[in-house]
Amino acid sequence: MIERGFYIVKDKFFKDMDDPYLKGNKEANRPHYYCFKDEGTNLYWMIPLSSRIEKYRKIMNKKIENKKPCDIIHIIKLDNGKESVFLIQDMFPIKEEYIEREYTIAGNHLKVTSEHSALEIEKKARKVMNMLKRGIKFTPTQPDIINIINKLTH
Repeated sequence: MIERGFYIVKDKFFKDMDDPYLKGNKEANRPHYYCFKDEGTNLYWMIPLSSRIEKYRKIMNKKIENKKPCDIIHIIKLDNGKESVFLIQDMFPIKEEYIEREYTIAGNHLKVTSEHSALEIEKKARKVMNMLKRGIKFTPTQPDIINIINKLTH
């Protein structure tokens, strides 16, 4: 797996983890962004994407208006010309065996090519990952990360 690349996750992962709050696979059409490998556990951290830009832009703007950090979501324009929302609060760990394939457009593996954007997403994701590992929840509909880590490592 290539860091900063997008991947399709196997349906088996969602069945095996059995967490109602994992963002579904949308019939193998939801790309997930591979952010980084967690050296402590040998797991890969994936961030689901959403195309619901306006919904999440409102959430971001409200946080900014209230002078609060907005590390849980990130919106950028990808190389395919479309804006996408990185749902950092819904990120989850995975093993490589659960990766179906690269997410491609016209046969090309989609990646975040902007160094600045990739570093910004990674910084937010590492901060959020550390909070998730401590059991902190950002939304009521958030996957149980501690349970998923336990299933993957035992």
